Amino acid sequence: MNVSEIKDPAFLQSLDEKELKKLCGELREYIIESVSHTGGHLSSNLGLVELTVALHRVFHAPEDKIIFDVGHQCYTHKLLTGRAAAFGTLRCTDGLSGFQSREESPYDCYEGGHAGTSLSAALGFAMAREARGGKEAVVAVIGDGALGNGLAYEALNHIGDYQKPLIIILNDNRMSISANVGALHNSLERIRLHRGYRSAKSRTKTALRKIPVVGEAMVHGVEQVKEDLKRLYLRDGALFEEMGITYYGPVDGHDLGELDAFLRVAKEAEKPVLLHVVTEKGHGCDFCTDDPDGLWHGVGAFDLQSGRQAAAGGTTQGKAISTVLLALAGQDERIYAITPAMTTGAHLTEFAKKYPKRFIDAGIAEEHALVLANALALSGMKPFVTIYSTFLQRGYDQLNHDIARMGGAVVVGIDRCGVIGEDGVSHQGIFDVSLLLPLPGIILAQGKDPRESARLLATGLAQNGPYLLRYSKNTMPEQELSTERLPVGRWERLYTGDITVITYGDFVGEAEEARRLLAMDGIAMGLVNARFLKPFDTEMMDALLAEGKPLLVYEEVAAIGGLGSLLQQYAAEQQSSTPVHSLALPDRWIYHGKRRELLRRLELDAAGLRKAVRKALGR
Repeated sequence: MNVSEIKDPAFLQSLDEKELKKLCGELREYIIESVSHTGGHLSSNLGLVELTVALHRVFHAPEDKIIFDVGHQCYTHKLLTGRAAAFGTLRCTDGLSGFQSREESPYDCYEGGHAGTSLSAALGFAMAREARGGKEAVVAVIGDGALGNGLAYEALNHIGDYQKPLIIILNDNRMSISANVGALHNSLERIRLHRGYRSAKSRTKTALRKIPVVGEAMVHGVEQVKEDLKRLYLRDGALFEEMGITYYGPVDGHDLGELDAFLRVAKEAEKPVLLHVVTEKGHGCDFCTDDPDGLWHGVGAFDLQSGRQAAAGGTTQGKAISTVLLALAGQDERIYAITPAMTTGAHLTEFAKKYPKRFIDAGIAEEHALVLANALALSGMKPFVTIYSTFLQRGYDQLNHDIARMGGAVVVGIDRCGVIGEDGVSHQGIFDVSLLLPLPGIILAQGKDPRESARLLATGLAQNGPYLLRYSKNTMPEQELSTERLPVGRWERLYTGDITVITYGDFVGEAEEARRLLAMDGIAMGLVNARFLKPFDTEMMDALLAEGKPLLVYEEVAAIGGLGSLLQQYAAEQQSSTPVHSLALPDRWIYHGKRRELLRRLELDAAGLRKAVRKALGR
């Protein structure tokens, strides 16, 4: 079959099991070939091919609702629902999203990006169905890693009380990005190991029914002790049944016949059902299955034959920070490293190996990770918690209510800051500054390069209160690292000029390029590295206002609530007549694409800054 010609999933009904198996192989090859060019989430999608085909064969989307938790594993779903021909534009500017997108297709009834939302959404769709007397099925596909998220537990509790038709597919591949942790993961492992429970129960019922006259009665008697049998085989795997959700499984997630049979049983259920499907992450691709560290979860372009990913060259601020953290941990046994399921992405693999007792993977549980870190800090430890900017949104209450309010000396590494690029709207790291600046007593900083970021980490670990360090994932030149501390709240004045641009982080380099462009226009652009956003350098700011030359605050964050807003407010409070301009992200969602292209379109690259400076000077 020509995968690129698939228009909708209706054709699946006419295929036999042999043809379906062949189709799954073709879909898998299509995904691998496409992602080798565009990059994307590979291993998770390869593990879900058979399940997605079975779902679209048994259910009838878009009438039936199919929700993929997070949504990064929906590539087969996209191919089966008419988007195969455009799949080469995946994650590209103006192309297909790497996640479900309501704007993109009616088959995408809900959007994800962050883990754990699918069950709450499914319950909402089911309640709306009941309110209007509908008959459509509602299916949520959630991974075993995401199921450990607190939001998922809240939804499970409500779903168990709801007692109306709703289907949960637990995609159990024993991995999220890093290996899963926690009691729920251990419980699922025991269920997999005791698969004999399901087969033994089935064999017993079949045998009893063959007994004349009393057979059915004996089956009924066996049903009365079902819970005891479950506890014998599953132990605490009976969690779902105890919550009021009927449990089926485990089911082989790569056996189309078995998947079809169990999905049809689940479809007929009149109460909530959880179908436990065991899959292999990266199934059908050798270099993806042999991947304990999750390196093939999200990838850039790679060589199709060897599996070698293109070398980025240089380094990142995140790598620099992890290197210095490891070195400092060797000098201070109070230093802990904590991550919510991002060991590899946060470059903490070596720390975990060298200091296992001081490394904590909290699972996909940002709120828990932050409160845990706060208590460690209040007990005299020095916790470093690394969380992506977009996921820090989930832990904002804990930053506010716990860490900032109590003054815990927690260092929070805010990774993936700024315009993130291909992962798109749900992953942009552009809102954290607006959320954090109002918090009393915190220190908020961002370095312009790996060396400065390393120094800022060393500075943070020496503080007695909350310290938040932002950094991007962008590749930068290698530098010799230093742990020399920086004075808190002090900026760095790099150049003087006709106008002064105040910026921080990666945009210092962008501003350097704009300065070169403006020099060709006969304009001298001053530049300040505002590496501390809070407390900001009031002494330097007062001096800049006193000079009377225009100021322009240039940021890779939302304009509303950013440093520009803060400095404009400060200038107004000082009753200064010096103009303070702002160039930052507009009040709208930023979608996926190459970072450079997005910055160009937003007029936030060097050329955009050049234009803004000329406008501020009236030239």
